[in-house]
Amino acid sequence: MPNIRMIPECYADTALVKVIVNERKPVDHVFGIPNVANEMKQGLVNQPDFILVGFVDNDKRTPSYFDDFVTITVENKVIFKKKRFVEHYLLVIDKAIETFLIWNAQQVDINLAEYGFTSNLKRLCQLMKRTTIGSDPNYLQLLSDLHTRQAPGFQTLERILNDLITT
Repeated sequence: MPNIRMIPECYADTALVKVIVNERKPVDHVFGIPNVANEMKQGLVNQPDFILVGFVDNDKRTPSYFDDFVTITVENKVIFKKKRFVEHYLLVIDKAIETFLIWNAQQVDINLAEYGFTSNLKRLCQLMKRTTIGSDPNYLQLLSDLHTRQAPGFQTLERILNDLITT
């Protein structure tokens, strides 16, 4: 198995990636897309033998480091990109973790309210921004259930990450 490091931009994304990879590889939370880009840039020097996977929302403004990433696939609200000439990848959740969760829950008939969440985007955004979201048992159960019920975005993420981990 290759050396691989996953770098999500927020606590909600970090918990999502951990559910998908089941703790098989290091998942290192950093705060914000600029810091994901900086970690990946530093990885060129500090971890040249590592596959680095950034995990970000589809923001309108992105760091210039991501400019030459080429789109490999767009599927089920996930955009998968690769940087030319190095083993740096980017998983972009379209549009953001909140809309990704709402869409996936709808696809497998999960009611967010049963987990203490809401489909109201503004309110869900507030809940997902909490620094404690990654350890919230309701959130972790929601992620687990979406994964178990094979929500399409979760399936796409799992396939992409498994391909990287086992390559």
